[in-house]
Amino acid sequence: MSTNPRSLGKYELHERLGRGGMAEVWKAFDPRLKRYVAIKYLHANLRDDPSFATRFIREAQAVASLRHPNIIRIYDFETSISESDDSMAYMVMDYVEGGTLADYIHSTSSVHKFPSANEIVHLFTSIAGAIDYAHQHGMIHRDIKPANILLDKHNTSQHPMGEPILSDFGIVKMLGTSSGTITNSSIGTPLYISPEQAKGQPGNEYSDIYSLGVTLYEVCTGAPPFRGDSPFAIIHQQISAPPPLPTLINPALPPALEAVVLRCLAKEPEERFPSASAMAKALNASVSEKPEQLINPLDTMSQPTYYRAPQGD
Repeated sequence: MSTNPRSLGKYELHERLGRGGMAEVWKAFDPRLKRYVAIKYLHANLRDDPSFATRFIREAQAVASLRHPNIIRIYDFETSISESDDSMAYMVMDYVEGGTLADYIHSTSSVHKFPSANEIVHLFTSIAGAIDYAHQHGMIHRDIKPANILLDKHNTSQHPMGEPILSDFGIVKMLGTSSGTITNSSIGTPLYISPEQAKGQPGNEYSDIYSLGVTLYEVCTGAPPFRGDSPFAIIHQQISAPPPLPTLINPALPPALEAVVLRCLAKEPEERFPSASAMAKALNASVSEKPEQLINPLDTMSQPTYYRAPQGD
């Protein structure tokens, strides 16, 4: 692919929207269906991995089968393996106009303009619903982070910041890497990686819930719970350090919502929520007028987390 391509297959490339170490995303036009699409072009060295095309097609088909309003829709995908430098793989998906959750955090929470607890809960209830749907259909995301959550600015009926759309399902697996792989091209990932992935284990449903919890923590406080001078310093904290209490940074955060965040960030996978739907229920309960009282939420793993308000004298 040239540095300034005009087309890719039948698609007319109009504008490069982003570029990373593993892929770049383009706004493109489908002349047959007369609509704009987004194309993610993967920078994988396919010639070194003869099984890549088979794996890519299998994973792309699985992701394309997902039908949820908060998951990006994939329309098409293509691979081409050659002996030259022209080996390529790309997928065609919905073009969502608007920024990402990372952009939203940068302009709000990171400068201590925190969204309300209700806005946070409504936003993450939608995202958790999308993740639960994917898990129910056998798909693990493996790389949940604010940059992979798009905010549709043309759909603000439910969320003032834009309807959240989860993107990049299956990308990590398609590339044949673990989200725990630390390279210069994935230096941001350690901020959201689960402890078990940091130890080299494959991601699972619990890992997605942890990464979603880190993202939730960042929206609530303006920064992820663990930061450091190097990816390895962050990885070490993910494995062994307790997260700072969110209410120390954002005192307006309801304690019940803080309890949900901290349960998501449990070091042991089994101590997190048993499912994304259970997390969503706990989120909604955290801002209810009369949340039920549960002394130790880890004692009842199938139930949502509730905060027991302190009793007066």
